Amino acid sequence: MQDNRASLKNIDRFTCAVLGIAVCVAGATIVARADQQPQAKSVLSTPASPSSVSTTTAGNSASSVVSGPETTFPVTITDGSAAPVTLSAVPERLLDLLNANHIYLNNDDRSTPAPSTKLSGPTKVTISRISFKTETIQTPIPYKVVFTMSSNVPAGHVQNGSYGANGLKESVYKVGFVNGKQSSRWLVSEKIVRNPVNEEHIGGIRLREAMALPSRGGLFQRDRCFNMVATGYSPYEGSGCGRCATGMRAGYGVVAVDPRVIRLGTRLYIEGYGYAIAGDTGGAIKGMRVDLGHSTYREAESVGRRRVNVWVLNTAQR
Repeated sequence: MQDNRASLKNIDRFTCAVLGIAVCVAGATIVARADQQPQAKSVLSTPASPSSVSTTTAGNSASSVVSGPETTFPVTITDGSAAPVTLSAVPERLLDLLNANHIYLNNDDRSTPAPSTKLSGPTKVTISRISFKTETIQTPIPYKVVFTMSSNVPAGHVQNGSYGANGLKESVYKVGFVNGKQSSRWLVSEKIVRNPVNEEHIGGIRLREAMALPSRGGLFQRDRCFNMVATGYSPYEGSGCGRCATGMRAGYGVVAVDPRVIRLGTRLYIEGYGYAIAGDTGGAIKGMRVDLGHSTYREAESVGRRRVNVWVLNTAQR
């Protein structure tokens, strides 16, 4: 029995010795392999975000460089009439910041500061949206009422001639807008699309023995009208010498007026009489009175005393 116990102890001692040798061999192997691995060098500064770390590997060596965070600042942009918008920016051109945020400038648009400005700190940007449009306006040209004279119409009578019609003028303007509001307007071109047609009235005149005649084809406008008391006179009545106050020869077509009412030398058209020149005065011709010259006493006497319309004539442009 004792012999068996002694054998078991010997076996246990042998087993422990074998296991110890194995552990020592394994440890030596691990240490040898560890000594064969190359050493890795790392250069680190302050901790940084992943975007600021760069790594380079060549063969079995690696290096890592970490930089500090990039500086940002606010840029407030007022685009036209829109509400201001604040963006976070880094040092760069203003144009690059605008394009990156889908804010595009047209050829006529303006920004303050200029798009090429290099941003370096908080900035306020104002964008003016500029646009233009063409505006065409048609304006009527009013026709004129003109007065002509003809011996084909009885003297002192007025007939209607041609009817009047307005003309048409076309004007082209360029209109400028800043942020949707009109800022300027200027004329680009202008042309007459249609000329006006004058309304014509024809007054009858007498050619025979007339001391005053209108120019051929003359156009006049009846400016003012006086309702006056008319009488008639002949060249040699009383102590008359046949000459008027203006030196004109008295007779048909020359009438006497009050110079305070109608200026001497004024061209007139008188209802029931015809074309005349205010070329004479008279002691009894005061205020709203007109004395109609005639070639004979009989004609002058036939006028009697009556009310007539007296129109003042002015030359009309064609």
